[in-house]
Amino acid sequence: MIQKLLSAISIYRGLPSNIYYLALARMVLGMGNFIIPFLVLLLTDKLGYSATVAGSLAMGVTGTYLLGSFLGGKLSDVFGHKRVMVFGELIGAILLILCGFFPESSVLVPVFLFVSYFFVGLSLPASNALAADLSNINNRDAVMSLSYLAYNFGSALGPIIAGYLFWHHTEWIFFGNGFAALFGVLIVAVFIQVQPENEAINENELEQPVDGTIWAVLSARPRLLLFTLLCGLLWYSLHQMTMASPLYLSHMFGESGPIIFGQLMTYACVLVVLITPVLMKLTSSKAETVSLAYAGLMFAFGYMLVMLFPTIPVHFLAWLFLSSGEVLLLTKEGIYLANNSPSSHRGRIQGVLVTLRSLLVMPSFVVVGYFIDRYGYSFTWSSVIVVSIISAVGFYLMTNKSKREKLVVIESRESI
Repeated sequence: MIQKLLSAISIYRGLPSNIYYLALARMVLGMGNFIIPFLVLLLTDKLGYSATVAGSLAMGVTGTYLLGSFLGGKLSDVFGHKRVMVFGELIGAILLILCGFFPESSVLVPVFLFVSYFFVGLSLPASNALAADLSNINNRDAVMSLSYLAYNFGSALGPIIAGYLFWHHTEWIFFGNGFAALFGVLIVAVFIQVQPENEAINENELEQPVDGTIWAVLSARPRLLLFTLLCGLLWYSLHQMTMASPLYLSHMFGESGPIIFGQLMTYACVLVVLITPVLMKLTSSKAETVSLAYAGLMFAFGYMLVMLFPTIPVHFLAWLFLSSGEVLLLTKEGIYLANNSPSSHRGRIQGVLVTLRSLLVMPSFVVVGYFIDRYGYSFTWSSVIVVSIISAVGFYLMTNKSKREKLVVIESRESI
């Protein structure tokens, strides 16, 4: 078992130094991952909003985030991926720190969060494009998974601390998140050196620079839009780990709910550190769409366990499957987009598709809050399971279509 784990970890050896600095920055950001996992609980239990209103405010935060992402894609292609990433994260961090001075203000907290996550959203397409810039088709599995692994390694400590700070030291949830973001930005600004675009080596034909608008590129590659639609369904399922789950735990276990949720988040982060290299090794020969179909099935099974057996031990078992689905979603989505996007439009493709995916996911906060208030948790979990299965079937059909298209191309070449 240990030898297999070491063999899986070996994919992270010998990567460029920029990759390790990026992973370190992501780890620091993960250590300050205090706010988002507790956002709904903060709005309900600390600020006094109902589940429906809290879901609406969370949707508003998502709305400003996606607006920032949409604008950030264009800005990052024009001004540089690294510059825009540093600028967005820096302003977002400062606003989170300011929010810590008014931790129980039912007006100021949402306002600061709205503006802060606009700038965080501004940096997202730049950050994703930067990871693609620093990698190539041969090492992208390792680069994307290492960045994600490092973030979750840092997050293994963050949520459990936030769980204990939640009731009596709420201001430090904002301070911790903000200062961690500042340190992460400093690492990127000082240590990561970006290769000039005209010196970059691109061996993948689909990554070669092209002319035209982002809409022309997407029109020529409609599979990216279908891919984003299916990923949106998976993100809907993933968000219930931090939307429906903390509310459900508080409903089931009272004031112990936030502490249990913090423990589950830490447990999930530890799991991610252990299973990410293993999952990357197991799926390295699979198409990204196949891996994402597996993610949909894992989400469905995990939430089914939560619904049918609502005990603490079963929650920990269920989160093993939910965490596995999360790993596959957050790594394979980025790999697929990087492998299928021209380098000249990386930021814009990230910005537009992240915005589109977020538009699909954004109503889920209100929908899930309404389902919980009106129909209860059994109906809510059932709806999430159905969405997960639909996404899995969609990715399976997309994979088969891609195989048929490749077969036609091969046959046409042989006939020439």
